[in-house]
Order: sequence, then C-alpha cells, then structure tokens
Amino acid sequence: MKLNTRRLTIIPLNLEQFEILFDGMDKLERLLGLDSSNEKMDSHTEKAMEELFKECKKHKEKYLWYTNWQVILKKHNLSIGSACFMGYCGDDGTVEIGYGINEKYRCNGYMTEAVKSMCQWALSDKKVLKVIAGTDKNNTASQKVLQKCGFIIYDEDHENYLWQLNNELS
Repeated sequence: MKLNTRRLTIIPLNLEQFEILFDGMDKLERLLGLDSSNEKMDSHTEKAMEELFKECKKHKEKYLWYTNWQVILKKHNLSIGSACFMGYCGDDGTVEIGYGINEKYRCNGYMTEAVKSMCQWALSDKKVLKVIAGTDKNNTASQKVLQKCGFIIYDEDHENYLWQLNNELS
C-alpha cells in the first residue's frame, strides 16, 4: 500500500521497517531502495516515534493508523520527511495527524501535498469523520500547510492552535 501524488510517493512503514528506523535513517533508506538523505531523527522525534511504535505493535491489524509514513520525492528517490496518524478513530470518528519535513525541502508545497493525500485516504474510511492536528502558534509554515489542506482552527491554548478537517469539508 502506498499513496502517490504528482511529485511524491508516501509509504506507510510495516512493523519491520518501522523498527529499522530506530537503527538509523540510512538503514531504512537502503531497505526501501532510496538514496541517502543523510538525515537523523532528533531526540524529540525519536521519543515520539518510540511511543507510536509501541502502539503500532499493539494494533497490528490497524497498523496504518499507528505507523510512520515516509514522504518520498519521486524526482530524487529520496525521503524528505514523514507523517503519521496518532491512532485509529474512536467513537467520535476523529484521527490526529502529525508531520515534519527536512529543512532543505520546506516551502515547496511537498508537505501540503502529502498531508492532503493522507487526509483523503483517512477520510475514505467510513468511520473517520474528521482529521485534527495541532500547531505551535509560532509555526506559520505548518499553519499554512493545514490551511491549504482545508483545515480550520477549532480551538487554541497559550501555545497551540488546534485544527480540524471535517469529512464534508474535504
């Protein structure tokens, strides 16, 4: 299973691939047949991925909702970022998405393209009614990604805006 857009291929990692991510991006890239991005996970991302991996192992039958999805730039056969859902929806029909892109590839619309494709995939599941995301109030680039994907702000706290994309809005 993978998603394809005009410029990207978005690959959800299976459990084995996800585990290899912790041995380094270079090993995962070799396994996936990608060119080396020379990227490393920062400690915050690594901790988040470790928690997600634990959930992925618990929910093998729904792993697509718990795994890391690599965002591949077709033109260069290169992983330029990743995204993930934070689990399958509960009774309220809500899933959360998170994402990040390597600094060198920011401001080219790649993450907008990836998030839009992943949200369309998520909302094609009849149980999923909306996708939510959070952004730091100072992260205007991430806010622009969500705006371009049709998300609207539904709440905020001191540090973050909370966004949602409803099925009827997509």
